[in-house]
Formats: sequence, structure tokens, C-alpha cells
Amino acid sequence: MNRLPFSVKTLRSSKRVRCSLFFLAGGVGIGAWASSLPLLAAKLGLDKGQLGTLLLCFALGAIVLMVNVGRISDRFSGSYVLSLGGSLVFSLAILMIPFVDGLVMVGALVLLAGAAFGTLDVSMNIEASDIERATERHLMSSFHALFSIGNIVGASLVGFLASYGGGLRECLGGAGILVLLSALSTRFVARNDAKQQARTTDPVATDSQATLNRSQTMLVLLFGVIAFLAFLAEGGIMDWSAVYMVDTLGSSESVGAYAFAIFAAAMAIGRLLGDGVTKRIGHVNVLRFGGLICALSLSTMLIGNSVEISMAVLALSGFGVANMIPAVFASAGRIGSHAAGRAMSIVTTMGYSGLLLGPALLGFVAQVSSLTVSLGLVTLAFALISLGTLYLKRRLSQFHKQTQTSESFA
Repeated sequence: MNRLPFSVKTLRSSKRVRCSLFFLAGGVGIGAWASSLPLLAAKLGLDKGQLGTLLLCFALGAIVLMVNVGRISDRFSGSYVLSLGGSLVFSLAILMIPFVDGLVMVGALVLLAGAAFGTLDVSMNIEASDIERATERHLMSSFHALFSIGNIVGASLVGFLASYGGGLRECLGGAGILVLLSALSTRFVARNDAKQQARTTDPVATDSQATLNRSQTMLVLLFGVIAFLAFLAEGGIMDWSAVYMVDTLGSSESVGAYAFAIFAAAMAIGRLLGDGVTKRIGHVNVLRFGGLICALSLSTMLIGNSVEISMAVLALSGFGVANMIPAVFASAGRIGSHAAGRAMSIVTTMGYSGLLLGPALLGFVAQVSSLTVSLGLVTLAFALISLGTLYLKRRLSQFHKQTQTSESFA
């Protein structure tokens, strides 16, 4: 009588390990890729415009696949095949980039890497959402914490190898191998899944015929808008905080680098603590208070005009923004239910559109006015997220009553 519950519990545990490995792999790859951009620019002799074109290729590849992955995922019993395929192609693409010359060929590989990462990103978040629903636990923040830790590992690997004279081949090659090994290691977990599947039914399989109704679609779009603003704001801090410290406050480049490190570390710590916080206050309050903390903190930084204040503000902002995207993804997956793939695809695409447009928009504003004005727009985005949760809470309450579900999103 006890074998079935034990089998289901073991199956869920193995899926969590497998999904964790995918988040870690994606984080390592992105961290190494971003940290290797100066090496890539030096190798190919790229100016800022050409480097920006390569970054656009990566973003476009990711978004094109994100639009479609959710639809494809709902045809499978789970997202493992897509996560594995995306991570393998992603690792091979970044491995091959150092061995290719010419902007066109490198651009094609970067486009492929972006498409592979887009596939991995949506599919692993779908699987994380399925695991949350199956276990009835808040786990999304811990998965995203692993992605942040992977970022740090990837960036540290590049920094370590570069400090000992390593070039682009060593840096992207080493990172590509780590991503590849992490992806392949999931096959051992997948074998355990197959054995457990023979004794029990997978409780989180998606329905290939499932669609989003009108209420679900409206809520998913609302979360998509929040994802757009959150990604735009998060990307704005990551891309421009160090520049603000150096150009506006007059600090050294090393202080600017430390400022970014403080923000990234605070994000990672915040995500490690995020599941417990979300369990106590709910997804909507995570978004509301996170947006409020970030808006007030950044306002203080822009008014204070001090390096010391800015360091403290970036740490607070890291904590505030840490669990916004996990909260959005988890909520979208729960609202979508058995059409979680479609819901996640919509939210992810809208979110990463903000990440794509954000740096360009903020750079343009900084060019025609000042970086202070650009970061003021980031502050406004956080404030809009916090205010938007007031309307979102009402919509979720109506959805809760209509579906008569026992799960509370607020």
C-alpha cells in the first residue's frame, strides 16, 4: 500500500535534482558568455556597435524560440527533452564560437546559442512550475538561486582563466564543457525517472489539448507586463549601475565592478531565502514589496549622490528584485495549470522583450539627457510594478472565486 506514494515522492525528488542541474547549467553558460564579451571583441576587433549587434543576435534567437517552446512543450509529457536539447546545443554553440572567424559566422553561432538558451529557459521554468504544483511547495526561487550561482561560477571561471593568460578558447571552452557535463548528468537522473514511471503515473504531465481560457489569458498577460518591467529594471541596474558609479559619481572602475558584485550577490542570497519568504507572504506581496523596496532605494541613490550610499542601495535593490521573476514565473505556471507551457511562453517572451529593449532604451535616454534620468526610469518601472499589484490582486481574487480552487495566489 505504501509503494505508490513512495514512488511518486521519489519521482518528484529526481525531477527536482534534474531541473536544478538545468538551471545551474544555464547560469554557468550565461555568466561565462557575458564575462567573455571583452575577449570576443578583442579577438574579432569589434567596436561597440558590432558587439551590440552580436548581443542583439543572441536576444533575437532567444525570443523567437521562447514564443514557440511553450506550444511544443505542451505536446510532451514534461519538458525534459526540450531542456536537454536546449542545454546541449547551447553548450556546443559557445564551445564553437572561439573557433570561428568573421562577424557573420560568429553572429550565426550566437543566434544559435540564443535560440538554444531560449529553449532551455522556457522549458526548465515549465518543469520547475510543474514540480511546484505537484509538490504544493514554493520552489521557484531556489531554482533561480541556482541560476544566479551558476552566473557567479561562470564569471569566476572566466576571470580565473583570463588572469592566468587564458584566451577566448580556454574561457568559453571551459564553460561550454561545464554546461555540457551538467546537461549530460541529467541522463542518470532521467533513468531513475523512467523506472519510477513504470510504477506510477506522472502527476505533472501537461495536456497537449489544453488551452488558456479568457480569465487565464488576461492574468497571464498581466504577469507578462510585470515581467517586462521587472526584466527591464533588473537589466538596467545590471548594465548601468557600474557605469553610473564611474561616470556620474567619479569612482574607480574597480569600485564599479564591486558595486555590480554586491548587487549580484544580494540577488543570489535573496533567491536562496525566497521560497520561505514567498510561503509566508505570497507571490503578489513579493512583487509589491520588492518593487517598493527597489523604487525607494534607487530614489535614495539618485538623490544621495554618494558612493557609500549607492553601495548600500544596490545591496537592497538586489534583495528587492531577487524574487520578482521567480514569483512571476511561478504564478504564470500555476494559472496556466495543464497549459503551463503556453502561459510560461507568453510571460517569458514578454519578459525577455524588456531585457532586449531595456539596455537600448536606457542608453538612448542617457545619450540625450543623462544616466541619472535613465536610472530614474528604472525607478519608475519598479514603482509601476508595486502599484500594479493592487489591480492584480483583485483579478487574482476573482479568478480564485471563478475556478473555486483551493490555492491562494495572493
